Amino acid sequence: MKKSALIVGASRGLGLGLATEFLDRGWHVTATIRHEPAPSVFQKFSGQVAIEMLDINDLASVEAFLSRVTDQIFDVAFINAGISAPEGKTAETVTPEEMTHLFMTNAISPIRLGAKLCENIKPETGILAFMTSILGSVTLSGGAYAPLYCASKSALNQLTRSFVAGMKQNITVLSMHPGWVKTDMGGSGADIDVMTSAKGMVDVLEAKAGSGKHEYLDYRGKTIPW
Repeated sequence: MKKSALIVGASRGLGLGLATEFLDRGWHVTATIRHEPAPSVFQKFSGQVAIEMLDINDLASVEAFLSRVTDQIFDVAFINAGISAPEGKTAETVTPEEMTHLFMTNAISPIRLGAKLCENIKPETGILAFMTSILGSVTLSGGAYAPLYCASKSALNQLTRSFVAGMKQNITVLSMHPGWVKTDMGGSGADIDVMTSAKGMVDVLEAKAGSGKHEYLDYRGKTIPW
């Protein structure tokens, strides 16, 4: 039976890379986007990919999406949606509205959606993955780079750990760092391209199926300290 992946936030960058990598491996992919049109690359995978509209910060959009996939079971659900922090802003200069949007998008909404998706993930071998960052590691951070973004990803990591502690489903949960990737967010000077990161992450996802653990890993499968 063909395996199935849900990629939340697949319109560009790492989400699109993940969706494409799964499709190239023969998986069926449900890819969510916020706005039409869908990426043109999906056209060559007709019948293998389903496009869904979803804004994870919009509760009505989330509930409508969940109602459309209520009978679907995914081997992997990867919540990739996220944003960068307001450029140049610090805790002293950020507005309440900017901070609320950052934390809702990067921490609160992913966990809220993940909790609602647990029943749609295949028991025992299924994986729920969250796109985090090494910048969310309290152990490894401490510099002045992007403090608000770092804080939002640390919040995602903590909320994920709390969520897993209370989770009743027997699934694997991965908090994944994609590497420093050449995307709109990562910039052109980053270490690796999107497909290198996506291939590595899908390799890790396939290897971790059935582990039943919650791990904080990079795209090569290396453990990152919390």
